[in-house]
Amino acid sequence: MAKQRFVIDTNALIGYFHRVLDQPPRMSRHAFSLIRKAFYYPDEIILIIPSIAFIEVFEQFILNEESQAKFKAEVLQPIRHAPNIEIRPIDLEVLENFLLLEDQNVRLENHDRIILASAMALQCPLITSDPQIKRLNKRRRFIPKVIDT
Repeated sequence: MAKQRFVIDTNALIGYFHRVLDQPPRMSRHAFSLIRKAFYYPDEIILIIPSIAFIEVFEQFILNEESQAKFKAEVLQPIRHAPNIEIRPIDLEVLENFLLLEDQNVRLENHDRIILASAMALQCPLITSDPQIKRLNKRRRFIPKVIDT
């Protein structure tokens, strides 16, 4: 059986690691289950995290050495050791897709455009709660599916 691939956005990353980041839990059971499977059920899910998601997390939550150490130990180490989780760099294909995401009716922030562009490059579902991404994909069908967090 082929593994299912999913890209997650920053909100999904924050939602899954909400305790580490001292945030209220805001994630659907379905989204949480998909992410959890990538950590604990290696035959089912491949999870892709665009590298830009970490930049957003750092900007919002990594405010001092203590939070940096906690993030490294409780987020980065588990991700590093999970064989079915990949961190996707911003490569040429992502940049080309990024340029396709110009829409006069739906304005995405650049972080969100890179995340959607990453899902486009892989043509796989995106786990997100971002209403703008959902709206744009509904209008233009850049990726096969958006899974709401």
